[in-house]
Amino acid sequence: MGKRIRFLFFAVCIGGVIGAFIWGFLRIMGIGQELLFTVLPKQVPIPCFVLVVCILGGVVIGVYEKLFHASPDNMEVVMATIKKEGKYPCDHLATRTIAALLPLIFGACLGPEAGLTGIIAGLCFWAGSKFRYAGKHMEELANIGLGASLGVIFRSPLFGYSYSIEETDTSAEFSKTVKMVTYITAILGGFGAFMLLGWLFGGGDGLPRLPTCDIGNRERFSVILLIPAGIAAGMIYTFFHAANSRFFHALKEKCGVIVCTVLGGICLGIFGLFVPFSMFSGETQMEVLAETYMEYTPILLIGIGIGKIFLTNVCIQSGWKGGHFFPVIFAGVSIGYGMGIFCSVEPVFAATVATSALLGYMMKKPVAVVLLSMLCFPIDAAVWSLLAAAAGAGVSAVLQREK
Repeated sequence: MGKRIRFLFFAVCIGGVIGAFIWGFLRIMGIGQELLFTVLPKQVPIPCFVLVVCILGGVVIGVYEKLFHASPDNMEVVMATIKKEGKYPCDHLATRTIAALLPLIFGACLGPEAGLTGIIAGLCFWAGSKFRYAGKHMEELANIGLGASLGVIFRSPLFGYSYSIEETDTSAEFSKTVKMVTYITAILGGFGAFMLLGWLFGGGDGLPRLPTCDIGNRERFSVILLIPAGIAAGMIYTFFHAANSRFFHALKEKCGVIVCTVLGGICLGIFGLFVPFSMFSGETQMEVLAETYMEYTPILLIGIGIGKIFLTNVCIQSGWKGGHFFPVIFAGVSIGYGMGIFCSVEPVFAATVATSALLGYMMKKPVAVVLLSMLCFPIDAAVWSLLAAAAGAGVSAVLQREK
């Protein structure tokens, strides 16, 4: 019992520290974006301001990477490294934190989860090297920390638990029940610290919640088109990922990292000039889109979603490293709205199904997709979300086996 209490205590402490760290990270990111894209343009009114800032961002990110080699790993790589090696690098955490912040501050079409999970994993293993008890349970506490970070980043404690627990093996020392209670408590501790700081000092806004929708027979029949549309978007993401990876890898070999990051900044800036929705992670843009989607044609909405998918891959492969989940959710919503108008069904329902199919194809975890989608999509569409996510995961699994 004493061991269990100590284990729970350390997990809750880790959760609280992680929640505070993520709040501070996102707060700095928000302030930086506000200064660069709202305050500075009023003080320096130059033509094509967004393009200039993005090119400057490409130079800064490229030089920083050339000097420090600190670009963050994506979330899947972090978890795979811990699972395979039982550890994750915990050196140069300040340098890696800055590397994770820079692309986000300069408006990259990326989410913060990739940089944050790597930093938090490093922090957990650093704590393990400093505290004797934590060192004995280093890998377990690191996995708990990752679960807490995902729960806080996505503002969904259940998603953080479901995603992280699937990546870990059952501990020989602690039962599955003890692990479950510990994970949930740590995630809630992180979530509570994050929300408390947001309430006291501001910040902490997440994905907006879309309004409820009426689901009739027309909506039920429309899934025949909506699910394939979401899966097709996932295939498009995979294609763009492979194509951009080959292109920027060859360019980096010939011209170096700075040329790649500057080219990524040029692409980001050009898209930002003509389609402002294409920039940033997509949280705030999704709220605007939910209020204005009727002003756009279905083809344009679908094009905006595909453009977001393309630009996310350009950013990641060119050296503007970060996460893809938030921009992919925005892309799914935009494509879903377009399909909803095209099929004359509830656009919110269409966005729910299309986004769930897209996430299911990419994550291959239908239950985790539903827990994530509950954050911003109507609860009464949860069954259809699960169906779409399962279909997307199934198609992805079949295609992988064929390879």
